[in-house]
Amino acid sequence: MKNILFASTALVAFGGAAAADVALSGRAEMGIFKNNAAFQAAKGNPVTEVGAQFFTDIDVTFTMSGETDNGLTFGASVDLDEGGNQAATKNNSDDGGATIFISGGFGTVTMGDTDGALDWALTDAGNVGNPGSLADDETTHAGYNGAYLDGGNDGQILRWDYTSGAFGVAVSLEDDNGSNAVNTGIGYAIGFKYALDLSGTTVNFGLGHQRAADGAPGTATDAKATGVSVSATFANGLAAGIEYTDMTNSVFDKHIGVGLGYTTGAFSIHANYGKYDGVVAANDQKGYGLAAAYDLGGGAVVHFGYGSGKVGAGVSQKSMSLGLGLSF
Repeated sequence: MKNILFASTALVAFGGAAAADVALSGRAEMGIFKNNAAFQAAKGNPVTEVGAQFFTDIDVTFTMSGETDNGLTFGASVDLDEGGNQAATKNNSDDGGATIFISGGFGTVTMGDTDGALDWALTDAGNVGNPGSLADDETTHAGYNGAYLDGGNDGQILRWDYTSGAFGVAVSLEDDNGSNAVNTGIGYAIGFKYALDLSGTTVNFGLGHQRAADGAPGTATDAKATGVSVSATFANGLAAGIEYTDMTNSVFDKHIGVGLGYTTGAFSIHANYGKYDGVVAANDQKGYGLAAAYDLGGGAVVHFGYGSGKVGAGVSQKSMSLGLGLSF
């Protein structure tokens, strides 16, 4: 994605002070999308919103960065597509598509709309070699697990992470913030990851544990998740990954996801499958997603996406999109 530099010397208050940079990037999408009544019902939308429709979306992100006199780096980003809907700049307790970080020899501390430590550590099978689609069809099916327990409360996460060579560790917190009838305190997560380079093949390992602040410790609503993932990117353009998550005090017992991707020249293709095993059969969820893209160059890409999923013995939820993604 190209960045337009707005100010390369936005802040020089005193002699020796480092400059701060503000950059603007954006993405526009146009095409068509289609889904069935079961998909709309699952999203809580009117079931009349089905059939082929025009698709348009514009996303603008401001990225700011700077450096202190003693070498600490800091920055922030605001996603106006999300920020406009969630009032990122108006609500002190809502991240609203914004993140802020400071980094140094101690690692990086990030707060806002960011991944928890478990999500940070694991490689999501749905993202392995995934070129993306306009409506994210391949990652919105019923079997997809992309955020674990993140966002179960106010969605504002505080994470510390540190990387040394191939090894990384992270710890995160998420406040209940009154999102439940009784404030149950702080949710937490810890994650570890390791990247192994094997002469052109990169293998990534991830491991982590998370507790949501959904219920008092030891109660039936004290949701927890422990996950592991392995993914590999090969020199021939192939990518593959698998993730497994064990859950307690949830409507699910476990989740497994697998993903494959392949890129050759300007063409990329991806497929993923995911399945939740419910505590009872009615809670079982499964689905698969497909994505394909052709890079036209200069930031223009043709995208296709398809997703199909099912909850229990219900009707399959299906969605599809096709069009152009334009990066600026």
